[in-house]
Amino acid sequence: MKNLRIVSILFLALILGAGFFQCSTKESEDAQGVEVQAGTSDGAYINVSTQQFETMKMQWGNPMMQEFSAGIPAQGTVKVPVEGIQEISAFFGGYVSGLKLLEGESVSKGQVLFYLENPDFVTLQQEFLEANSQLNYLREEFERQQTLFAEKISSQKNYLKAEADYQSTKAKAESLRKQLSLIHINASELKAENIRSKVPVLAPISGFVEAIHLVQGSFLPAGGKAMTLISKEHLHIELVVFEKNATQIHKGQKVQVSIPDLPGKKLVAEVFMVGQSINAERQINIHAHLPEEKEEEMLVPGMFIEAVFQTDPQQAWVLPSTAIINSEGTDYVLVRREQSDAGFQLEKVAVQTGKANNEGVEIMPNDAISASTVVLTKGGFNLLP
Repeated sequence: MKNLRIVSILFLALILGAGFFQCSTKESEDAQGVEVQAGTSDGAYINVSTQQFETMKMQWGNPMMQEFSAGIPAQGTVKVPVEGIQEISAFFGGYVSGLKLLEGESVSKGQVLFYLENPDFVTLQQEFLEANSQLNYLREEFERQQTLFAEKISSQKNYLKAEADYQSTKAKAESLRKQLSLIHINASELKAENIRSKVPVLAPISGFVEAIHLVQGSFLPAGGKAMTLISKEHLHIELVVFEKNATQIHKGQKVQVSIPDLPGKKLVAEVFMVGQSINAERQINIHAHLPEEKEEEMLVPGMFIEAVFQTDPQQAWVLPSTAIINSEGTDYVLVRREQSDAGFQLEKVAVQTGKANNEGVEIMPNDAISASTVVLTKGGFNLLP
């Protein structure tokens, strides 16, 4: 009986041990998942199982003959042309009032930015009215002396003096008229009753306020910088390319533009100016603009830009860049030769590559590749050493 109990215990231990081993093996397999190994090489061929193909998410594709252009990468920023930047300053000094703008606020052309107040404005208007009022008398006196001199009734001295007085006063009035126009006072409508000491400073362009350099109540001297306005109507993209690529860039060339802050958004710009000199960093400046005005609204001055210049397109065989596998310094593609329920047989074919861009790689003519050739375009990286 004792022996029977010992045998029963041993038998139970064996059953529990076997169960534990099976559970451990299953847990191990579940933890590791499906093990994917490189296809076994059989001469110039590589065998890939159906399970490997699905697990590695491989894909097939065909070479395509199409117009293809290489991409020349570049970086740059969004710039405002010189005519789009306006520094607001004063022709005459004055105390600032009515300043209610904030940096970043939009303004329209002709809008009052602030006011300047100065007693000198009153004097300027007074002098104009006085000079202008004398013109009628001096003109008539000049014409009278001219007639008397022609009839030899008056002396030449009187005639010349009358002419000098009239011309000098006329010049003074015109000068004062121009000065008044600089401070936006219409001299033709000026009367003694509407003389004022406060004049407006108007926006010469539409845009937004980039910077304000004064405060309410401060004195702005003549020529002093008041604020900076920027217009976004004609933004352009300023890019730089290295010297080695300078000869491949020309006016009218297409540029694919991407904005890091807007992932997935691609814009197409056009080169409108190519720099004529190489800078100290051996780079050349390229200016491009967006033909679509709506797309320009997405740009902000100073924004960082990534771009790719498209060279002149030519007919070429093209494959996705993921189809090219480099092994020991040689580029290969994997061509499907046979297919069965168990898997696929691939042939390793050496190729020569040409131009490349974000969309694919140019494949030089090869007798082993045609439009009907089925090529592994994704997932073949681990199949070659």
